[in-house]
This record gives sequence, C-alpha cells and structure tokens, in this order.
Amino acid sequence: MPHLEHRPLASLPRTTLSWLSLRDHFVATVGPHAGRGKPLGPLLVLADATFAPRSRFPLHPHEEMEILSIVVDGTLSHHGDQAHGATMGARTAQLISARDGMVHAEGNDTDSPTRMLQLWFRPNTHGGPPVYSSRDFSGGGRQLIAGDEGMSLRADVKVWWLPLAAGRSERLTIGRARRGYLLATTGPVRVEAVGGGSGVDLALGEGAQLGEGEVQLSAATGSAAIFIDVA
Repeated sequence: MPHLEHRPLASLPRTTLSWLSLRDHFVATVGPHAGRGKPLGPLLVLADATFAPRSRFPLHPHEEMEILSIVVDGTLSHHGDQAHGATMGARTAQLISARDGMVHAEGNDTDSPTRMLQLWFRPNTHGGPPVYSSRDFSGGGRQLIAGDEGMSLRADVKVWWLPLAAGRSERLTIGRARRGYLLATTGPVRVEAVGGGSGVDLALGEGAQLGEGEVQLSAATGSAAIFIDVA
C-alpha cells in the first residue's frame, strides 16, 4: 500500500503581499521563506498563487529551468523578451523551457483576481534557446497537462488534471521507483490507499505526497486535483 504524507495548509509557508498571496508546497522562491523547503525529485517548486487585479511580478531572468504555469481561475498575462503580451485563460497552461536564458514576468492585467499554479522542474539536459509551448485542457475527463510531445519536459515528469465528479471515484497508480504529489485544486478531496490502510482528507489547497502503489480519489462535491508523477 502506498505511503500517504499529508501536507495541511498550516504546514505550508505562506507569503501575503498587497498584490500577491501564495503558498509553497516545496521550495519557496519569494517572500520571507525564500530558499526554504525540499524538492521532490526534479520537482523544485509548486506555488499556489493569487494575483490581485492589475498586478504583476517585475521582469526577472531564468535559465536551465522547466517552468509550468497553470491557470486555475481568471486570466494570466505573460510579458518578457519572448511571447510578449500573451494571455492565458482558466484551464490553460504554458510551459517555458528556459535553457540558455530568458527574461519574463507573469501577472494579472484584469479587474478580477487570478489564481495560478507555478511548477519548476530541474532539467535533465541543458543548453539551447528557450522554448515556449501552451495547452488548453478545458475538455472533460482526465487530461495530461505536460510531459508528452505537445508539452515536452526536460525531466521525467507527467502532470495531470483530474476532475472528480460527486459520488464517483478515480484511481491513480504510482509506479515502481516513482513518487506522486496530489494537490486538491478546486475543492476538498479524499485520498485512500486501495486495499485498505491509511486515508487522508485534503482541504482546498492542501497536498499529499504518495508512494508506490494505488490510491483512490473521491469528492463529496464536484472538484478537481492536480497530480504530479515524478521519478
């Protein structure tokens, strides 16, 4: 049976600014907790961030990092030395393979809040010009967000969107020598080891680290989760 490690909200570092509120599930990148936290294999950062209306980060550089931005609610703007002025709506994702280097900034150019997830992965190959790709995952059912030819990561990772209908369950399998991380993205999620054993209830925004084996997910009301499968 897989080991389940609950990450309750109280255990997650939180940064609250006048224009930004975020929680970090792994290594923090901004605020008073910057630099703290431990990665999960190649997964370095999972930041759950909400931008206030008409706000954005200042322009900043990245290199040799795979950066996946997932819009949960609202509209995210992307500015920088490439793909300048691009906008992303809810249930869309952008992958930046920063490689030899790029400069950018994310933000919210609208009059309503924007909630997004940003994940950073350590690449397993290096060099070359930066590459941008995007994906709409607004369709129904379980969908792969990144980790295939359409959104190719330089890391042994797959990122899934998992809708959970009320009264129905979904199963996840964490393969041998792999680990998983589950984020209750739009509402509470129940996670149970298949075959008995431990189970945890995740509130909105909470996470669970999953070991090798099979788990069952359910939700009392319609919800969705992000699942990250890493080597």
